[in-house]
Amino acid sequence: MIWLDITDPKYVLFFKDFIPLLKTLDEVLITTRASKGYNECLKLLQLFKIPAICVGGYGGGEKLDKLQARLDRQKEFLVLFEKYGIPKLFITGVSVEGTHTAFGLGIPIVQFSDTPLIGECFEISKLSLVAKLTLPLSNLIFRPFIVPEICYSALGVESKNIIPYQFIDVALWLKDLKKGQNFLQNYHLDSTKPTILLREEEYNAHYVEKKLPIIYESIELLSTLDVNLILMPRYDLESLKKQFSHIKNLTILDKKFSPQDFYPFIDMLIGGGGTMNLEACYLGIPTISTRSLFLFHDRYLLDHQLMQHCITSLQVFNQVKSWLEKKPPNTKLLAKKLFEPSIANFESIFAIIKQRFYIQN
Repeated sequence: MIWLDITDPKYVLFFKDFIPLLKTLDEVLITTRASKGYNECLKLLQLFKIPAICVGGYGGGEKLDKLQARLDRQKEFLVLFEKYGIPKLFITGVSVEGTHTAFGLGIPIVQFSDTPLIGECFEISKLSLVAKLTLPLSNLIFRPFIVPEICYSALGVESKNIIPYQFIDVALWLKDLKKGQNFLQNYHLDSTKPTILLREEEYNAHYVEKKLPIIYESIELLSTLDVNLILMPRYDLESLKKQFSHIKNLTILDKKFSPQDFYPFIDMLIGGGGTMNLEACYLGIPTISTRSLFLFHDRYLLDHQLMQHCITSLQVFNQVKSWLEKKPPNTKLLAKKLFEPSIANFESIFAIIKQRFYIQN
């Protein structure tokens, strides 16, 4: 049995087309987590009809709560394996508690890691807590080509166990994107107006030092424009509804949509996170980053002028207004070349896993 612990919404999309390949090797058991105010991952799994067992929840922003949630999940995994048996292989991206459980049980660990470092250039002091807690325990690590090997080998991982792939993750699930059903119809919005999406920063993540106000201040300024404003929340939907109840042209999403029902119908993205900024840039959608930090991916996008960065709400407003008055050049073809030096697929990754953990055994 192959065990996947999927604890991040990005990895639902990432593993979606990998799961059928893995099923040709062995039975696949998928776990996830969900808590009040943190259920995006579970909703996406349900949206794509991927069967998964919900094990434990998210600890929130406090260190004590995070630790308690991880310990609780590890205990629940042990109960789960009493029923299903001990897996032969563990595969994940960023699951600390899954990695620790697998290591403790002697299960080989395959890690997909695209953010081992909190920064845009290597410094050992910038290695993330999650990287320190997971990567040294891994038998095999796959990394996107834009993240240097030193970010992994510095943690004691041998080079032969650090395998690069020649694409940026989002290309896997967006490369054949076609228009679906317009999500604006779900909220009875005027699709002839420009649609601007705002995405909160993942402010409870261990690598975010403080919650920045820029996204929320930008909403106030942008509400003066004749546009559809769409806010995609991270955690607390109800408090956002209360905070912005006075803004009539703002819609706060309370549903999950597949990429084909969503991206073809937005005109700009203002993003405080990483994955959605990458997705929008790959699709040629004008993108503003308001992140409080830069990672290798962010620097790659900025250096190739696929994304703008703003540090104040006024800068955001002026950039949006400029794009509304004069449409920016289409960068979709350039983005595809930059994101996919080789065609994005799991074929070579699957072959390595099969050879390493199944054929040899």
